[in-house]
Amino acid sequence: MEEKNSQRSVLNLLAQENLLTKDIDNDYYLSIRRQDTLDIKALAKEVAQNHGGKTASEVEMLTNEVLELAAWYLSNGFSVNTPLGYFQTNVQGIVTAAELAAIDTGRIKLSVGYTMSQGMTAMLGNAKINVEVDKAKVGPEISAVISSQDAKNPAAVTRGESVPVKAGATTIIRGRNLKVDGPADSGAGITLTRVDEEAEPIFISATDLYPNEPKEVGFILPASVPDGSTWSVTLKTQIGARPGVFLKEPREFTLQSAFTVGQASSPTTPGSGDDDDSGQGTFG
Repeated sequence: MEEKNSQRSVLNLLAQENLLTKDIDNDYYLSIRRQDTLDIKALAKEVAQNHGGKTASEVEMLTNEVLELAAWYLSNGFSVNTPLGYFQTNVQGIVTAAELAAIDTGRIKLSVGYTMSQGMTAMLGNAKINVEVDKAKVGPEISAVISSQDAKNPAAVTRGESVPVKAGATTIIRGRNLKVDGPADSGAGITLTRVDEEAEPIFISATDLYPNEPKEVGFILPASVPDGSTWSVTLKTQIGARPGVFLKEPREFTLQSAFTVGQASSPTTPGSGDDDDSGQGTFG
């Protein structure tokens, strides 16, 4: 879209204190301040407004047809080049000689790789960057959502050998002031909200969390969660500084960066390591 592309984009970043460095107390890690998720219907409506000859439904229908055709070609081994970037089909897996005659798709992993186009790279490079500093505050702070294997083996993550979050397996939330507890009607627990498409939120109560500690909270990601789906996580707790004493109101924190099931985390993901801060903190 010429009109939209001619405008300089604005990218809002969130700067949060880096809780992992032991010897530096003034460093921050950056994350994207997420906006709404746009679907084809919303984009088609905007395109139609700039082109009087087409209705939003017509633009949506044609866009879906183009994307479905691209998906079909990708599933046939073709690569697809678009203004967003270059897409190609990938395969991972090892099979025996006897399996070559009839490959079991459950034994291999098929995926689509993406490389940014020059146009997308230029658009990000030209974006105006706004930074919002989110200083340490009372209450829970989430720094990362990782697999239990990554939580146990931070050195492997640094080497680029991260193990992705998987459905039916233990998932670990890292941060501080995380321990979850509260009265029965407080809603204390973990809420997972799917962001790549509409779905019912998943609530996990405090009684189903293990471990449930100030720096680390774990839960079993439901086996029904599909591979490739993307989720945000919100933690709510009403626990205070003194054992058995709850705050008047629950506190909650939502991680800005969503996690994708089946996708390995970056070696630089905040929270993939450990720190020396073993204190529970105070929720003023």
